[in-house]
Amino acid sequence: MYISTVMIIYNIHKQNPQHRYIDTAASILKEKGGIAVYPTDTVYGMGACVTNAHGIDKISHILEKDKKRLFSFLCCDFSQAAQYSRISNNSYRIMKRYLPGPYTFVLPATMMVPKKICPKRKTVGIRIPSCKVTLDLVSKMGEPIANTSIKLPGGLRGDPEEVKLAVLHEVDIMLDIGLLDDPSGSTIIDLTDDTPLMLRQGKGVWNE
Repeated sequence: MYISTVMIIYNIHKQNPQHRYIDTAASILKEKGGIAVYPTDTVYGMGACVTNAHGIDKISHILEKDKKRLFSFLCCDFSQAAQYSRISNNSYRIMKRYLPGPYTFVLPATMMVPKKICPKRKTVGIRIPSCKVTLDLVSKMGEPIANTSIKLPGGLRGDPEEVKLAVLHEVDIMLDIGLLDDPSGSTIIDLTDDTPLMLRQGKGVWNE
């Protein structure tokens, strides 16, 4: 397991992320079983590579501290999302209208979803955020990030200084793009049935 004495912090450009920073973060996540903090189009997220046993163990331990903090899979595109979720034609049409964007879509999980993250393996939350840093990181890894929220109130989850203090002893690397605009959770939509069901109104506007 990757063990760092201090958390690595990179001030990364949000539109043109430095390749060396993305490469280092991907290596820590994918090859060393580390945990990262990164920006999204909603709030700063915390996560581990979905297929790395050490990273999954660590994030599972973090989730055990607060059962209400669920996870989602951050994907770089629909092809990657389809490996971990069953996307019907109707679901695909709906998701194409909203992604990339601040939405989480709950879908039936495939056998690719690790049991350690989702023991019952029935559903999985899929995100394709409109954040260049996150998309570049996930693309470089070649697999999704198992993402969870950081235990901070409200808009503080968009403040990198507050986030640093909250995750200092749990995270190996942080990609910092500064303050996030309008930090709030994603809008969560359940697509496991024929009729979409909004489970939570978040940052994304839902027009269905």
